Amino acid sequence: MTGSEEVTVRVAGVLGDDDEELTVATAWLRDELLALDVDDVEPLAGEAMPDGAKGLGVALAAVLVKVGSGVSLRAVLDALLRWARASRRDLEVTLDGDTLRLTGVSAEQQDKIIDAWLARHAGGA
Repeated sequence: MTGSEEVTVRVAGVLGDDDEELTVATAWLRDELLALDVDDVEPLAGEAMPDGAKGLGVALAAVLVKVGSGVSLRAVLDALLRWARASRRDLEVTLDGDTLRLTGVSAEQQDKIIDAWLARHAGGA
């Protein structure tokens, strides 16, 4: 990755979530990402479920992460994965039209999935 990249992160709701719970979860995610020294994290208002999306949950929120030269894409993904595990929510991360799903698979499986995704975005690791 060179320069600044924009990564869209979609947060799955959990069954029984209301808008307030999803808003609180998304604010927590934003705080975690800003602690990494990314350039910015902006909420995406009115984010709709992407065409063909499967199983992301009932509610959905999204943020746009501006990853600058001060942090690696791998560091952002590691933080997202930690957050997903702590919050027990699934995430979808999209860069240049390529989507990575962070979910409840084992740590070893998730690392392999992340490594393959990063390999498609040379220099992001």
